Amino acid sequence: WLTGATAVAATATAVAAARHARPAEVSPVVPHGSWNAVWVASVVVGLAAYVAGVVQLGRRGGGTAATLCIAIAIQALPLAAPLLLSKDTFLYWSEGRTVLVHDASPYRATPSDYPTDPATELTSESWLHSSAPYGPTWETLSLVPAAAAGSSPKHATAAYKAFAFLGILFTLSLLAAATRRAWTVALLGWNPLVALHFAGGGHSDAWLVALLCGSVLMERAAAGGIAWSLAAAFKPVGAILLPLDLAATRLRRPRAFWIGLIAAATAIAVGTTAAWGSGWLRASLVGVHGTSPLGGVHWLTEAGLTHHDAVAVGAAVFAAAYCGLVYRAWRHGRAHLALAATALCLTSSLLRPWYAVWPLALAAIEEDWIGAAAAVALSGYLLLGDAVQF
Repeated sequence: WLTGATAVAATATAVAAARHARPAEVSPVVPHGSWNAVWVASVVVGLAAYVAGVVQLGRRGGGTAATLCIAIAIQALPLAAPLLLSKDTFLYWSEGRTVLVHDASPYRATPSDYPTDPATELTSESWLHSSAPYGPTWETLSLVPAAAAGSSPKHATAAYKAFAFLGILFTLSLLAAATRRAWTVALLGWNPLVALHFAGGGHSDAWLVALLCGSVLMERAAAGGIAWSLAAAFKPVGAILLPLDLAATRLRRPRAFWIGLIAAATAIAVGTTAAWGSGWLRASLVGVHGTSPLGGVHWLTEAGLTHHDAVAVGAAVFAAAYCGLVYRAWRHGRAHLALAATALCLTSSLLRPWYAVWPLALAAIEEDWIGAAAAVALSGYLLLGDAVQF
């Protein structure tokens, strides 16, 4: 309770400090005056309390219901903050309005095609001339908060933040019901990075991890196959992790699973192509490319490699790690999806802080302590390397 209360208090303090930042939708967040010291201290204390809480609950156990209540409080508090650390919600809003208001395909149109739209002026310049970078699962889900927001930027921010919070809340509910272990709930729900980037930043990956966790839980049902297809049509990470999950059972799945997987994939492909054209294929299979100062490719270029060579080295390292994990999954029946997701993050040229939610949620649903240790370390690195300015 003491550790959990500390984590809640730290998150509440961080939210109060963030309200003194102008702007707050950039990284790092730098509130005015002495509030910056408050922001930095609260983020650091929140991270320390989180790590201590996960370790304590893992060693000694604890009440799952109490742990879940603390997790909900931590994850809900940033709803009271301004938009934090990223402007991606305005891209989501723009894509939603492309469909709902302008009756166009998000894979053909770009925000710059509608210069007078209220979402366009708020969309990051790096996205203004780009079509939708995400798969049809997210583009469809994104229509819900876009419809709720109407033409109001304030409502759009609130809608996408609330929608991301609901995705994390749904995932926490799955963890609590499936594992009945307090440490797995705390692993995701007490993490300050998750709180600041989802209820605070409104990112779409909240619903991606909900699908991934559901896929793992329902691995022998048609719903599991459907969930894997939806996850693969969300971002490429779903398609990358599926072979590992299948290797863990040596492809031995009930007929219902395969029917669900194939039928859902077919329906997604046919329906999306009919509605929005074939541009979704590239978004689903390739995803977003670019560079960031957080990924392994950046550190290789800092060491003297060219960007091309650094990308090649990163790809080779990930391929080696992935093949090793597939081999272990086939031999020992454990998929280690969290370790694969961590390796994918570390070897990518484009690593966003909120990607840490992938291995965190997967380690929790797999009840994998090794994967959890890697995910916690990754989230700490990404939180302190992005959100604060010491």
